[in-house]
Amino acid sequence: MLSFIKTPYLQWPTRDAVTIMWETSSEATGEVTYYATERVHATGTGRFESVVVSERMVRENSRPRCIHTVTLDGLLSGSSYHYQVRSDNDRGGHCESASHPFRTGPEEHTPFSFAVTSETGGTCSDDNNREIFTQIARYRPDFLLMVGDAVCHGKKYSDWNRFFFDPGKHVLARTPFFLVPGNHEENASWYYDLVAYPEPKNYYAFRYGNTHFIGLDSTAIVTYQDGKPHLNEKGFGPGEPQYDFLIRELSSSNDAAWKVVFFHYPPYVSADYQVDEMRILCPILEQYGVDVVFNSHTIVYERSHPLRNNGLDLMKGIVYIVAGGAGACPQWFHHTRAWHTAHAVAVPHMVQVSIAGTRLEMHAIDYEGRLFDQMIIDKSNRPTVM
Repeated sequence: MLSFIKTPYLQWPTRDAVTIMWETSSEATGEVTYYATERVHATGTGRFESVVVSERMVRENSRPRCIHTVTLDGLLSGSSYHYQVRSDNDRGGHCESASHPFRTGPEEHTPFSFAVTSETGGTCSDDNNREIFTQIARYRPDFLLMVGDAVCHGKKYSDWNRFFFDPGKHVLARTPFFLVPGNHEENASWYYDLVAYPEPKNYYAFRYGNTHFIGLDSTAIVTYQDGKPHLNEKGFGPGEPQYDFLIRELSSSNDAAWKVVFFHYPPYVSADYQVDEMRILCPILEQYGVDVVFNSHTIVYERSHPLRNNGLDLMKGIVYIVAGGAGACPQWFHHTRAWHTAHAVAVPHMVQVSIAGTRLEMHAIDYEGRLFDQMIIDKSNRPTVM
């Protein structure tokens, strides 16, 4: 018998390519059949169809399993396709997925949307995960930002299915996700095996539409010792690879209408597990005109006022959003809001963001589909409307 351990999921969408991954219960061949669904491909007539063979990586965890990766390229921007994967082993076993849709990245000025959540494993309870993914599917984003703690114990193989890939499988088959490490990922090898990001994989950047996104590994900047956060031994400055990467990406993105940065440890939240040490990033983000930062770690929802120089700045401030996602820990809130807090509530949730030209709209949706916060930033009409 051959079966899927992880059904197909999407990675790293660009204007002309996407990567598809899946995992089978033993070593097997793999192939993806795909076709365009909206218009003919290139100059061909009729339905374009092609088959691409997977690259394979066998990992043992009590028994061998096979992780498959296929990159489809030469696609048309902003176009819809369907794909189906199949694997066969040398003992006559085979498995075949359903047909799933995907869409390539848009042209520069085409509006798009994305969802944000986290903490599907942060409380080590999977009670709300399926409901969160149901809400994500309801809003049909172009992609998903996962701001860490997708699993409870990253070094425990079964946690990756229990907390993330199983409850999210229907979303992940058609919605690419970008995960950055949280403390619960434990810098485990499974993280690196199961995502298809550019090396070193724990931090990266990508352009989508008119927006530059930068995902950072805050667990490599701050480490916990005796239960307290500390900057790592190397600090965060010139010559440190992630610092140089961040400066390079920010300085090369001046043509982007929006700059969005996401990482796990929150510099601002009026609750336990605020990580003040992460404010070492804030002057850099301010200098290069970052608009919005998404964090997690504190398992609540919180949106800041626009902040700059550790104070209120309605014209040029950065909005920090703690999208503490699938869990809810109201007991972590402090007895009053901090000065920097615009809105905060502890409820399992996801965040939906739409970007159209100079206008960004954010809606925070709880696990039962209720809207509980919203924000609009219109760069043609500053200050920020909230």
